[in-house]
Amino acid sequence: MKRRIFKFIVPALAFFVSATPLIAEDAFSTLDNLEKNYVGIEKAGLNTLIAKALTPAYPETAITVYWSREKGLKVKAEGGGPAAMGAGLMVESFVRAAGLGLKKSSEEFKLTKETVDATIEAGTLEDGTKVSVLTFIPKKGQDLDFKKMVVKVDGKKWLVRQMVLTTKEGEEVITNITYNKDGLFAKMVSSVGKVKTTMTTTYGEKGKFTVPAKQVIEMEGPNVPEEMKSMTITYSDVEVNAKIPEDVFAEPKVGDVPKPTETAAQLFQQAQAAMQKGDMDTAKLKLRQIVTYYPNDPMATAADMMFKQLPK
Repeated sequence: MKRRIFKFIVPALAFFVSATPLIAEDAFSTLDNLEKNYVGIEKAGLNTLIAKALTPAYPETAITVYWSREKGLKVKAEGGGPAAMGAGLMVESFVRAAGLGLKKSSEEFKLTKETVDATIEAGTLEDGTKVSVLTFIPKKGQDLDFKKMVVKVDGKKWLVRQMVLTTKEGEEVITNITYNKDGLFAKMVSSVGKVKTTMTTTYGEKGKFTVPAKQVIEMEGPNVPEEMKSMTITYSDVEVNAKIPEDVFAEPKVGDVPKPTETAAQLFQQAQAAMQKGDMDTAKLKLRQIVTYYPNDPMATAADMMFKQLPK
């Protein structure tokens, strides 16, 4: 449930920008300006960040966050058995929401002039804030992850205040965002049906840079598992501009892994079946094939995490 919800609400934060007003002619140029001016905590001069992520939800798992301006975000989880995969995926989602390693929403949702129709109009929030309302609707024949997306942008500070997304299944995901005095994400409240998720982020300082310090995620609603009602992630041992080990971002080369004929989903099922039989060599091969040949598939992140947990 948690991963499905954050698939839609975390990318909304990729619209963060500086407080410099911009004038745009249409929805696409507004989106382009927002993404080009995004800074968040990835300020000039910050080239790498390493941090330990601690969460009571996975007490036996050692989680390390690596971020490189050149290579992006990587979260490694070790120990704790199969549960470590879930720990790594969870922390990766939330650290992106803190403003580190965010992907552009235009890329996440494929928002281009060829894939969606877009409009822009003036609007007002309940608190009186004047906003620009961007609406994106997939063009006929385009199979995207949503039916409609509405983004409301503070026209004075140029920060996204609200995002309303209607999924292909007809669910409406409503996300409201507030910021701290430095213009960084502070609180995000998202509703999907009867489930409400609140995520707050606090920051610390490391030298002249702002870094994530703590995140609290609370979920309420029917059928929410007890362990998901309240989760905390604390970031410690933060290092900035330190050298990241070369093997952290190492990926299998295409020539080293046989090209599969199966889909990513089929390979993932085969890997799970192999693990149940104790055939770890086959499981590793199937997972490597996903990571190598389907790097942009939703299964790739899970496959990468699972591969790293298997015995060498």
